[in-house]
Amino acid sequence: MFNSERTRERSTFFAGLAVAIIGLAATIGGVVISAAQLSAAESGANLAVATGGVEGVGYTDPVTFEAAEQSYAVRLLVPISGSSDTEREARTLSCDVTDSAGTVTAIDGAGASVHTLVNGAYEIGRVNLAAGTASVRCGWANPEDADARRAISREFDVIVARPGYLDNGAAIAFTGVVALLAGALVVAVGWKRFRVTSRNREAQLQTTAR
Repeated sequence: MFNSERTRERSTFFAGLAVAIIGLAATIGGVVISAAQLSAAESGANLAVATGGVEGVGYTDPVTFEAAEQSYAVRLLVPISGSSDTEREARTLSCDVTDSAGTVTAIDGAGASVHTLVNGAYEIGRVNLAAGTASVRCGWANPEDADARRAISREFDVIVARPGYLDNGAAIAFTGVVALLAGALVVAVGWKRFRVTSRNREAQLQTTAR
């Protein structure tokens, strides 16, 4: 009986220890990713390769840039003065990206269920481009929409797309902390039960010896 209980408690202890170690690793990883994101922002890794404006009805004139063979993100910038409606506006923005071969890729802000604010901008979408001159133009998806008309002038930019996980460092770190605390709790409970079982076993052995 005692042996089976001690085996279960050992299993609980080591399971908690494993969860705690994973949580610690995730916490450290999240902090490192967040630091890398901050460093990238400060070092200019988010500098736009192209910037354009969108206003009024229909598409604006395209802006061009020299693309490398990689992925690019088109973003709607939050005005310096701030705006509580920029996320909603991001859902009404459509862009056409033309690569060096003349292939047009349409990006629609309505395609994403959630737009996350990162470094002062909402990402509209991403596109993979071949090396060469590329262009992008944007306009309101529904030019008759009153909200689009109200947003008289907004700016968009194009940046080199980075892996999405770099935007989730804080979330990864938070998940890691939760896992670390949960693992530590399981370890504490398993260790306590192990000690109680050991004491009970010793007491029983002493009683039997008498």
